[in-house]
Amino acid sequence: MGSLLLLTFKRMLRDYIGVSLLVVLPIGLISLIGLVAGYMAIPEGIPVMDWLSISFVLSFQLFGGAYTMSYLKEDMFSPRRWRIMSLPLRIDLYSFIIVTASTCYSMVQGLSIVLFTHLVYGVHWGNILWLLVVLFLISLLSQIVCLICLLTVKSFKLAERLSEVYGIGSMVFAGLIFGLPNNGFFTFMNTYGNPVSVARHAILEMLDGVASQAALFAVLLLAASLLLFPVTAWLGKRRLA
Repeated sequence: MGSLLLLTFKRMLRDYIGVSLLVVLPIGLISLIGLVAGYMAIPEGIPVMDWLSISFVLSFQLFGGAYTMSYLKEDMFSPRRWRIMSLPLRIDLYSFIIVTASTCYSMVQGLSIVLFTHLVYGVHWGNILWLLVVLFLISLLSQIVCLICLLTVKSFKLAERLSEVYGIGSMVFAGLIFGLPNNGFFTFMNTYGNPVSVARHAILEMLDGVASQAALFAVLLLAASLLLFPVTAWLGKRRLA
């Protein structure tokens, strides 16, 4: 299992387009928007570059689920499937390895942006272990959501569009695309209603020293994955068996 996980990880390292979209692009956006919006005030009272960096690192974790979709589609929904199934390996275990490798690889990409913004812009990320926990939780949730998209519809392009709705919709409700109206619905959605805001609160609350609140938001991310896992398992049995 370990060797297969390593091989999958190496396979992902050769995906230069993914690196460009999920590492280079967010760094460019953080640099450009941070330069333009450097004078603006953020309601949470933290530096603009810190808020932008935290928000974009978490947001692009949502699109890291494309790795799970892409590699499972390539291996299990193409003629290669018969080669995979001829191996002495359980299909559910093989799928688990791809999801695990995708989760770890997406985390590493997020950490590379964290390191860049810390060294270049002096962004304060707080406790690195807590940051790893939050990155893992949001990355895992995104892999599961994208896997559900892949297993729910037969068209891969439609599954991609659904995953983009999940990612961009979360960014909208997190207030990254435009300012949200000040009412109860949008306040709720900007606090609990999308994974970017929940993960962002988990990091910001820990930075403020309110560990109990930070843990509560982390538990929400974990609960979302646990709730969706049975759905994923059921869909997987239907499509991959």
